[in-house]
Formats: sequence, C-alpha cells, structure tokens
Amino acid sequence: MRVGILTFHCAHNYGAVLQCYALQEVLRGMGNEVEVINYCPSYLTDVYKVVNIHRVLSRNPLRMAKRSIVEVLTLSNRIRRYRGFDRFINSWLTLSASRDVTPDYDVYVMGSDQIWNPSLTHGFDGRFFGDFPFPKEGRKYVSYAASMEATDLSGSEKAYYAKALQGLDSISVREACLAELLRPMTEKKIDTVLDPTLLAPVSVWKNFLGEPKRAGKYVLAYQVRRDNDTLRIAHDIARQLNAEVVVVMARLTWKHGKSVYQAETPEEFVNWIRNAACVVTNSFHGTAFSVIFNRPFYCLRLGKGDTRPASLLEAIGLTERMIDKNAHPIFSVVNYGGANRKLEELRSRSLAFLGSALSK
Repeated sequence: MRVGILTFHCAHNYGAVLQCYALQEVLRGMGNEVEVINYCPSYLTDVYKVVNIHRVLSRNPLRMAKRSIVEVLTLSNRIRRYRGFDRFINSWLTLSASRDVTPDYDVYVMGSDQIWNPSLTHGFDGRFFGDFPFPKEGRKYVSYAASMEATDLSGSEKAYYAKALQGLDSISVREACLAELLRPMTEKKIDTVLDPTLLAPVSVWKNFLGEPKRAGKYVLAYQVRRDNDTLRIAHDIARQLNAEVVVVMARLTWKHGKSVYQAETPEEFVNWIRNAACVVTNSFHGTAFSVIFNRPFYCLRLGKGDTRPASLLEAIGLTERMIDKNAHPIFSVVNYGGANRKLEELRSRSLAFLGSALSK
C-alpha cells in the first residue's frame, strides 16, 4: 500500500523532524511503501531561513538595530544548524518528488505534530485535514496524533472543525484533552494515540546513538525557549549529582557559553538525551525522549495552554516528574517499570489504530 505522510517535516525543529522519521519507519515496518509529502509552506520554512529580513524589521529603529546585531552574532550557528537539519531531512526522510499533494497514494496520513494549530499555520491549512486539489474517492484519509495547544475554541473554529473532520476516514489526536475538545464537533470516533517518537521501537534510534560529545557526567537542560528557571533547576540537580550542566537550545540566541549548544543536529539531540544523567526540560519532545531512553528527568510547566507534556505523563503514570517553575526538586531516579508497561499498552493500541485505519 502506498502511504503519503503530511506533517511539519520541513520545520527545523527537533521534535518535528524526529516524529516524522519515526512515523515513516513505523508505517514502513507495517509493510507499506511510504513517502513524506514534500509540502513546505512558507509559514513553516521562512522562520528557519539563514537570512530572513522579517526577523529584523521593526518600526522602532533601536529595536531594529538590536535585531540586526543579533542576526550577525547568530549567523555562524544559524548556518550550521540549517545545514544539519537539511542534511537530516534529505538523508533520513523519503521525500516525494512533488512539492504539493498529488493523487499518488492509497492512504494519506496527516500528522503528527501541531498541524491543527492555526497560530502556527497562519489560519487553518486545509491540506492537514485532507482538503486536496483532486477528487477524494478511492483513497483513505487518516489523522495520526494530530495536535494543537488550544484548550478552548471560538465559534468560527468550532464550525471549521465540524466541517473539516467530516473529510477524514479515521481520526486520532495526541492529547486526551484535545479529543474531548473536538468530540462535540463530530459523530466520528476520535482516538488518542502516542506521538510517533514513542510509537516507534527504541531500535529505530540506534543509528543516531554514539559516545557523548562531552566526557563525564552531565545534566542536560533542553529549552524550547530560554527560561531561567529551567537553567536554575538544572544547576541545582547538577550540584546534587556532582555533574556539569549542558544546555541545548531549540532556538538561537546571541548568548554563548562553553556548555551551550545551539546548532546541534537532530541526531546529536537524541544522543545528548540518551547519555544524560538527568534531563531538565520545558519541551514535549525533550520529555518524550527522556521516557524513550528511561532517563531521569524533570519537566517544567509552561502554562495552562500547553497541555502536551502533562497529557503524556498522565497517560504513563509519571505526573510527579512535572514540576512548577519555582520548584526546588531533590533528585530521584524514575521507576520506569510501571511507566514502560503502560507505554507498551498505549503503543499496542496506537498500532492497532493505524492498522485498522489503513485496512478499512
């Protein structure tokens, strides 16, 4: 069966490219011929360009000058980071020849990632709901672990979902709270499934693993945005473990340090987590990979709008690893026995959803 994946594969974001790779490998392992549809809308790619005038523009001359200085100071890392992600996308993902959706597949799988978040897609993008420029007949349309941050919907958003969900043959989302939010808008069943990074067996990541770039014990601080509390807690844990702190940034900053890494490749990101004595993060995928490799971790709450890490930790019984920003945790290891059993159950249910969706 020919399967086309439609997701945020072109975003130079660790979670985006790694979840796409994982879903590709899972679907391939189920015996399908799989391609990632090379749909690259500008709202995804522009923000990661090496040179983008919109990052500098401002009506305030002083602000514009400061932004220009930051662009110069981050240029070297921006180039290295862009090349690393570009190499990963072209090496590990099987991309379609076309830059738009074509009628070449038996099944279209939309997801995972925040493909239904209108603040990221600059309004709803119908492509991620199966709204394609050709007749729908004779093909299957599946959402897998679709996500967004919203905890409430406006009247117009509810109307859009009510119409858009009708075009999908099988619907699944990543968070239980999102499933509850959308259920009043459709009579179709909405399943809650695992993010592809957690769905894939650990062996999928074996090609990325190696020796750490730094010798000795370290606590990894991984931030989707720079946060002083994440760094403070990482240093607290490092003192308890007599370890160093290594900082991997999801976004570039002009601030540097000998243990601050801003241009890591997706493979290196996986390896940093795999070899950490502890991970302190405010990221969903930082949390997910800590769980995958059974590493001790702490996840900081970002705010009530971001329910993604909390939903995962609740599902596998590790809610105690989510902490407030003002917390002062005493380091403890994670008892992964129960969590791994629950994760295996969720993996089986998620694979069953995919199998059923593809065979309907």
